[in-house]
Amino acid sequence: MSNKNKWLVGAGIALGLLILFVLPSIWQALFPAQAFGMMGIRHSPMMGFGRSYFGMGFGMFLVWLIPPGLLVLIGLGIAALVKYLRTPSA
Repeated sequence: MSNKNKWLVGAGIALGLLILFVLPSIWQALFPAQAFGMMGIRHSPMMGFGRSYFGMGFGMFLVWLIPPGLLVLIGLGIAALVKYLRTPSA
């Protein structure tokens, strides 16, 4: 695979991830949620789920841990791609 094709594949993956993460925000801006959902006004069945005596439960810990983990994985993937593309082919 030529160097140009590697960069195109990398740019395509980056663009795909950008669309994957930005498209829900655009969808939410165009079609705002009504107030009758799972976390809406009428009922909130998951508010008491995963609670502990110390404030946040294990579920809330995972919710706060997933976004930084994804950012770290994306950063490591970009670094690995750059390192792979900079090494001379044998």
